[in-house]
Amino acid sequence: MTTKARKFSGRTITTYFFIAALLFIVAQSCKKTRLNDSIYEEASGSGLSFYLGTDSVFNPAGGSPHGDFKLKFNSTAAAALDGTGRLPVGGSFPDGSLIVKEASTGSSSMIYAIMKKDSDSKFAANGWLWAEYKPDGEIVYNIKEKGVACISCHSASTNRDQVRSFDLH
Repeated sequence: MTTKARKFSGRTITTYFFIAALLFIVAQSCKKTRLNDSIYEEASGSGLSFYLGTDSVFNPAGGSPHGDFKLKFNSTAAAALDGTGRLPVGGSFPDGSLIVKEASTGSSSMIYAIMKKDSDSKFAANGWLWAEYKPDGEIVYNIKEKGVACISCHSASTNRDQVRSFDLH
């Protein structure tokens, strides 16, 4: 006795399985893109406040790879700062905190270096999502990289929840 693959409307179950698997992969890929897009939109939009309340450029000490920078926080992150405008030593930012470093390494080269606290995300490393974008939204460093290029330097500042900016100016 031979076994035949069941057919539905002329297609085998294997064909339907293949199509379903392909759709799942495409959907997962789109989620990564949407996450990158949504964080870029949040980081480049209004509603962020400047560090210490002023639109100032800071010159990093200690060899920061990001160069001169402006620093912005969403309201969730800003609420965690103390009276000096810094995260207290030993403190941590709550989930939902967004920190945006508008960094320039030359007269025309600028990136948004972004950290977003999302402890539950599968793309988080040390509780943070890590990304970099050009001003037009082009991804320089993708969230799906899980901060691999960022963690070694930022881990040196565990006393301020991975945020180095407070110690580098």
